[in-house]
Amino acid sequence: MKKLAVLFGLMLSMSTFAHMDGEKVSPLSKDATEAQKQVVRDGANDFCESVEEDNREECVMDFFANHNLEEEPSCD
Repeated sequence: MKKLAVLFGLMLSMSTFAHMDGEKVSPLSKDATEAQKQVVRDGANDFCESVEEDNREECVMDFFANHNLEEEPSCD
């Protein structure tokens, strides 16, 4: 029983830290609409706005990955 409690705690902590600090957008489901995808794109732009230009694409890629959006980031 103790092993089960430890496993549950580990899984809970992994899901808690799956997102970046300060973000406010929920991950997408498998049947996400275009409007939901646009919310993630806009959230990535807002979240990564303060990141230096050299690291912005990586920030957006991480944001997309954390929100289940499978597309190439556009930092234009």
